[in-house]
Order: sequence, then C-alpha cells, then structure tokens
Amino acid sequence: MTSNLPVTYQEVFKTDKGVVYQCDKTNRLILEFWDTHTTLSARDFAQFRRMVETIDIRQMALSTDAAHDVEIVAPPRSERCYVLTLCEVVHLRELLNGAKLMFELNAMLRECGCSLAE
Repeated sequence: MTSNLPVTYQEVFKTDKGVVYQCDKTNRLILEFWDTHTTLSARDFAQFRRMVETIDIRQMALSTDAAHDVEIVAPPRSERCYVLTLCEVVHLRELLNGAKLMFELNAMLRECGCSLAE
C-alpha cells in the first residue's frame, strides 16, 4: 500500500479488529484486518462480503471435525487469503457489514441532499 502519490483515505467503518477505508482518488476500498491491508474495488468488496456471509458459522461451531475449525477465503482478484477461525469470521462479518451499512446510509443521505462529510 505504499505509493509516491499523496493519497488520503476516509474511514468508512471501524471495529476493534479492523477498519474499512475509502479512497476517492483511486476509487478503491482498503480492508485492514489482521494487520494486513487489502485493496478492493467496490464490486470485489461486495463479492467478498457475500463470500464471508455464506460461511456456515453454525457448522463451524457445532462440528467436532478438525476440518471445520477454520475457513479459508480469498478476496476476488487478490493474492491474499484469510484462514479464519469462528471468532475471526464473526469479526470480519461485523466489519464488512458495518461498512456496507455506512455506504447505504451515505447513499440515502445523498438522495436527501445531505452528506456524512458535512
């Protein structure tokens, strides 16, 4: 995430486990989770959020099989993959869904002629 250009990121949503930033200059979202940074387009972010939502956390919680102890997910068009425990899946869902909610709220406010930046 190092660049020669001065880029400013706006915080979209933050939890104690991570942050989602938006960069208007590059039209990208930056997911900070597990002390890593993953840059995603809005479409890739939405697809990744849906991938995380489809993880069967009930199965992870109830299964005694070691194969269900972790879930491996990779964001679209990224070399990164996450190997997540049940708790980490829950934390990542909270972060991704919170960011999605903030985008929806901002869109509704824009329709009303308002802005979160005001």
